[in-house]
Amino acid sequence: MLLLVNLNNKLIHPAIVYHYADDPPRSLVPQQDEHVLVLDHDPSGATPIVQSISPAISVTGLRIEEAPGAATESSDDRMFIVDATATTTQDRPMESSISERKPPHAVLAQFKQRNAELRRSLLYPPK
Repeated sequence: MLLLVNLNNKLIHPAIVYHYADDPPRSLVPQQDEHVLVLDHDPSGATPIVQSISPAISVTGLRIEEAPGAATESSDDRMFIVDATATTTQDRPMESSISERKPPHAVLAQFKQRNAELRRSLLYPPK
């Protein structure tokens, strides 16, 4: 299996780190100048799901193709290409960011919801 990220029409081979359901969710929080894409891959053949948890990257699609030069007897000769685009806050005017401010209880509720979604993304279906 080969994984490539197509970021603004430039193919990048990312560093791959495996995380499992019992790993702490904080390990997925992006560090400075780091972007995290979560690829939920089920080897049974279900269509994989990819998401970005980095505010500077948005996933726009996922393509699965045959890996060039892969051995014909290989059981997994697929290549995953994650289509993504960079997003910046420079595209938004200052007034919109000021108007987006929410009361603390709304921010906390949003944090809890996103945290629950992140935890669900780490859970694999039962076998």
